[in-house]
Amino acid sequence: MASHEGALAPIGIPARLVRASWALLAVLTVASIVGTAVSPLLLVKAPLLLVVLAPDGRHVALVAGRVDPLLLMGVTVVRRALYSIGVYGLGAAYGDLAVTWIEARARGVGKALRALERVFARVGAVLLLILPFLTVCVLAGAARTRVVVFLPALLLGHCLWVVATVWLGTRFAGVSQSVVDFFSERLFESTLACIALVALYQLVTRKKGTRA
Repeated sequence: MASHEGALAPIGIPARLVRASWALLAVLTVASIVGTAVSPLLLVKAPLLLVVLAPDGRHVALVAGRVDPLLLMGVTVVRRALYSIGVYGLGAAYGDLAVTWIEARARGVGKALRALERVFARVGAVLLLILPFLTVCVLAGAARTRVVVFLPALLLGHCLWVVATVWLGTRFAGVSQSVVDFFSERLFESTLACIALVALYQLVTRKKGTRA
């Protein structure tokens, strides 16, 4: 989304806040791509840094047995919340245009997005407690949900998801350690393969975006 700023026109939001939202998302997106690309290396050598860069659920679960749970949960919630706030800012800036833009570029989730929009219209920020996902953050921004309502719901929703993920990761720490051992024995090869796969995915995604 950050590469198509010019495709939308912000409505009623100060330009500096719009630029800040784009900048925040750009930095965090690059961090996530880099973290995912070198995830085997980070998983073995610097598990907490992996989560700081790319706080995907699978990464959090894999490192849960090797990092202090409270530290891991705090870092994950803050990192995920930052991206969510950036998306919320863009939703507030562009309103329904942002929802329509996502719907047009991701036709596979168009119906689901509109279904979530209808649910959000009925229950509001409560939906974030169950689904603190980026699509819901866009809807919250587009609906101009007040920040004092959005933030607590978002943080609590992320806390619930992260606690569940860390609990599962800790419970299956033995399986996670097997994955770590596998990568540790093949660290160079696995990291190189992951970099290639992430690069290929980014290339394909950009080509599809150009055609849309």
